[in-house]
Amino acid sequence: MKKALLLFPITLLIFWSSTGYLRSDAMFFAGLGVLGVSLVVREPGRGSLRYGLLALLCVGLAFAVPARTFHFLALAFTAFFVVENYWGKINEAPVFTALLLTAVAKTMTIVLGFPMRLQLSENAAVALRSLGSKAEAAGNLILYEGKEFLVDSACAGLQMVEVSFLFCFFLLGLFERRTGRYLRWPALLASVLATGFLILVFNQLRIIFLVVFGIPPENPMHDVVGLLGLGLYVFAPLWWGLKWAFGRIPHKDDGTRIERIFTDFHRYIRENLFNPFNQRAILLAKAGFACFLLYFTVAEHRGDLQHATSEQAFIPAGLPADCRKESLKGGIVKYANDSLLIYVKPVRGWYDTEHTPLICWQGSGYEFGQVQERIMGTTTIYTGVLEKKGATKYYTAWWFDNGKERTVSQARWRWLDAGGAPGFSLVNVTANEKELLEKQIKKMVTHLTLY
Repeated sequence: MKKALLLFPITLLIFWSSTGYLRSDAMFFAGLGVLGVSLVVREPGRGSLRYGLLALLCVGLAFAVPARTFHFLALAFTAFFVVENYWGKINEAPVFTALLLTAVAKTMTIVLGFPMRLQLSENAAVALRSLGSKAEAAGNLILYEGKEFLVDSACAGLQMVEVSFLFCFFLLGLFERRTGRYLRWPALLASVLATGFLILVFNQLRIIFLVVFGIPPENPMHDVVGLLGLGLYVFAPLWWGLKWAFGRIPHKDDGTRIERIFTDFHRYIRENLFNPFNQRAILLAKAGFACFLLYFTVAEHRGDLQHATSEQAFIPAGLPADCRKESLKGGIVKYANDSLLIYVKPVRGWYDTEHTPLICWQGSGYEFGQVQERIMGTTTIYTGVLEKKGATKYYTAWWFDNGKERTVSQARWRWLDAGGAPGFSLVNVTANEKELLEKQIKKMVTHLTLY
């Protein structure tokens, strides 16, 4: 019975992969390997309710907020709940790894990492000027001593971020298995934050090095420098830092008074509710979670939870008179003529991951270049150049708009949306000429939006 029930999360995981939410790239499968290697059964034979409670919380949130993230988290926590009550209490490293492998983690890394990459480019220019060199930053394009240097796309930086965090979680599992000791939550969070800090330092130094020595992205040394820097500034400090941290952990004790109270409470619940004479209760609990997840999976697969709510795409002002309108999947509206392409993509809410052009255009084979933040009138927008080998070069711009507020700030539009403001949409304008793009944007940002 237990073995059969253990197949529930595995079966649902495979089925949920077919919805397209879970990733299928090389980094995802590498992460699955790290997840297995980093897993340590900390207390064999002792179960825990913690992941079951988190799974139940996510199920409740999934009913209240139609976000696929809560569906996946409910699935992941249910799987860990089953594992803990089948083999014993596990460590936290595989849980961190599972969260890192979600599609929402990848999307947020791209979306939030984009303005950070622009800031790193600006910091590099400032640092080079302080050394007496002539350097200016225009978005991710750095002008150094009369030469242009384009900071590589988000894909390369994203892979380095993922590899760095996977290495951190791998070390957490490795050192716990070797020493028999483990870091408490404050130290765990400090390790994750330290990894993020090391990634920022590494990327900043890497950009400066590549610019000074003029190593463009197409040069093989570009990747060599990245790998050497990753090992020197991220992997080495993580290895020695975590090794030192685990070495300072005292031998296992009974914990603090609060921890002992929680442990006694957990033991009482387990002995009275989930005792050997009442195993049917825990089996029913696991089956109940599986049924909830099966419902969300089928609903997602059928599109029952897709966005068909009040957040509909608005009609921007200043549209070309000869543009053709086309309604696409997910509420997206496309306006096009022979020289312009405008997408209006409604966002479900503050909790959602929007259809960022950084992902959508790359899915069509285009690469972003000369991305920068610009001010058109009183509106701040992002602009960039789309390039594809053997294809026409396009100029694109995007911002968030709800008819009353225009912004490129993730924090601002989400805050306003959570506060009850009209729903936001991502507006993406693309043209085959730079002058035409600027002319069209000026029309759109200087007019009131129509509903």
